[in-house]
Amino acid sequence: MKDMRSGTQVLYGLLPEQTADLQGGIWKTVEWRDPIPVDVDEAAIRQRLEAEILGWTKDQGAVRASRALDVEVVKVNESRGVKVERFPEIYICRRCRRVESTRARDCACGAHNLWQQSHFVGYHECGRLEEPRVPRCDRHNQVSMDYQPTIDASKILFRCPVCDKHLHRGFPFRRCPCGRQWGKRGSHALAFTVHRSASVYSPQSFVVINPGNKRRLIEITEAGGPRRALTWLLNGMIEDRPSERRHTTGSLVDQLVASGVSRAVAEQMASLAANHGELTSEDDLGPLGTAPSDRLLRAEREATDLALATFDGRVRVTDLLTDGVPPAMRDRYSNGYPAAIRRAGLETVELADRFPVMRAVYGFTRGGTTPGEVSLNLFSGKRGRRVYADPQQSEALMFRLDPELIRRWLNDRHHRLPEATDLRGTRAAIASAIDLPDRFNEQPGETTVGADLLTLVHTYAHRVIRQLSVFAGVDRESLGEYLLPTHGTFFVFAAARGDFVLGGLQAVFENDLRDFLDAVVDAEHRCPLDPACERNGGACHACSHLGEPVCGHFNRYLRRDALFGPAGYLGLTR
Repeated sequence: MKDMRSGTQVLYGLLPEQTADLQGGIWKTVEWRDPIPVDVDEAAIRQRLEAEILGWTKDQGAVRASRALDVEVVKVNESRGVKVERFPEIYICRRCRRVESTRARDCACGAHNLWQQSHFVGYHECGRLEEPRVPRCDRHNQVSMDYQPTIDASKILFRCPVCDKHLHRGFPFRRCPCGRQWGKRGSHALAFTVHRSASVYSPQSFVVINPGNKRRLIEITEAGGPRRALTWLLNGMIEDRPSERRHTTGSLVDQLVASGVSRAVAEQMASLAANHGELTSEDDLGPLGTAPSDRLLRAEREATDLALATFDGRVRVTDLLTDGVPPAMRDRYSNGYPAAIRRAGLETVELADRFPVMRAVYGFTRGGTTPGEVSLNLFSGKRGRRVYADPQQSEALMFRLDPELIRRWLNDRHHRLPEATDLRGTRAAIASAIDLPDRFNEQPGETTVGADLLTLVHTYAHRVIRQLSVFAGVDRESLGEYLLPTHGTFFVFAAARGDFVLGGLQAVFENDLRDFLDAVVDAEHRCPLDPACERNGGACHACSHLGEPVCGHFNRYLRRDALFGPAGYLGLTR
């Protein structure tokens, strides 16, 4: 069977062991034919994959076992495509409701080519997918399936169309050959439902900044690596790229070590350069320099992500003030936009028109999407683990929260941060105090400074997406989020899976940023399900939640009162 689908449609709808509706039938993906390797940072992908495995299994042994295998990242080969097969091979006559395992012959009632494929499949948490077994009359070897108005397979009535004998209600019990019990179900049996149900197949994925080729990653590394990216960010990202800043002692040492020079020699060379005035003195990271190593590494990693995300350029509000701008727009850019940005509690809003993002799907679950309740099924490749990806360059808006307001908001929540005398020190103080929770963990009852900051940044991102979808005229599922909470930053980018037309975010940035930010602050923020929503976490599908393809945190770490109300962040800007 041949059909045409884009690479993005294949990634979201035709993964291995996934079923799909194609050309009036139901098909199951067997394999991607000769997929194309994607040029990625293997270390970053492996690190992220290990974190995902640990999040699902809480088993260090599983992580160690996976660490011994190769990891390959591939995208669809559009010239070779995807191999699919019909599934399930169960057909129902539209005239008499008889059930057969082939559509190649006429029905016993005389109907010709009136077969309809059954939508029901059997599945198990272990990843197994089967055709349901259909009972047949022991005398006439026939069976009919009454019309099924719901997706509840237990209500299906099978009977003999000849003698009208009742055969079975629901599909017969089938024990999964794996022998394992479901997580909370405590059952060895297959479950049955329609093939398109999320419980049958839920892809599990993560989003990474992927520069598309290693040249950019190498340039960041040769420019002084993560340390130089971090000092560039702490200084306010004044230059377009970290490489445009003068080296610090630490960044020069990192660059020399990356090029093959021993650390001892690199330190001597850096000291010599410092003595000759060739280096900047901004190597002092303040409280971040004495923070636990994992916090410093996270701060450097997020800074590197930000540098890669804006590698191909970013447009600031001041860049809009070009020659020939009409007076009305000039006043908007000079006065209206900065005032709206401050009122929204932001340090800056910028446009990245070539945002290098990649969604990577590493496995799937059956039976649910909650870690701890179902098992993760990883994809296998020729040599180890396989990750299916859709690398793309999109457009994105970058939102950076005001570090002074973040500090005030955290202080109001009884978190004490290291002292700072300027913005650079404040950024470092916030990053030094942040111990971010894992996205797989439930929101804790007693909040930490890391959990509070993640909740603030994440809630703000969801608020922005809900309002931005209105101003850009697209569905929310056409947008995605990428959080850098250690630095109070997030990106909202255009995702190709929806009906988004590139240019929508740019149009909002150039024409409607003031009105959009005013809506973020002033538009209705109460929930139609209050007071129940407020009493149960202050975030639900009616006010804050987004679809799982958009939200990578399972809609956790969200609270409306982080933004609004007496202790809300946006209340600090009034």
